[in-house]
Amino acid sequence: MDHTLCQWLRRTLVPLRTPPVTCQEARPPWAIEEKQFLALCNRCGDCFRACPQGLLHPADRAEYRGSAILGTPILDLSCGQCSYCGSCARACPTGALDLALGRQVQTRVRVSAQCQASLGYYCLLCEDACPRLAIKVTPQGVQLNHEACDGCGACGLACFHGAITLERHPKTKTEP
Repeated sequence: MDHTLCQWLRRTLVPLRTPPVTCQEARPPWAIEEKQFLALCNRCGDCFRACPQGLLHPADRAEYRGSAILGTPILDLSCGQCSYCGSCARACPTGALDLALGRQVQTRVRVSAQCQASLGYYCLLCEDACPRLAIKVTPQGVQLNHEACDGCGACGLACFHGAITLERHPKTKTEP
């Protein structure tokens, strides 16, 4: 009887568990490891106000409701380029953003099929905009040097065709 009760509980309660929610957007470039970040961030908004380009916003997707992610800072490069000035980290009172750890690359370039250069048209907008020379337009299309890319967002802003997006990428440390 004991065994039957355990089996019933397992079948009944296991589907009620909600899968862990993960943040889909990039964090600010000075963010510490995600689990520690979520534990330290008090959602005060000081980093939002400190960003001179206004690129930080609170995470507010519907799937974040009821999770520790709701209200934490995310990096939105759709309307600006990150200069890695460190203002957000200097404003953080909790250490969730830490200049001492070095800049953490949070985004990587993704080029879609609508890229004009990849379709054979002359277009060098993304290559010209990249301050790290991480993008090279060739006759075969756009070549990305992920080692050189710091995820600043300049290429995405330069692309008039919307062919370049920046996606969240596992953190890798770069030189300040």
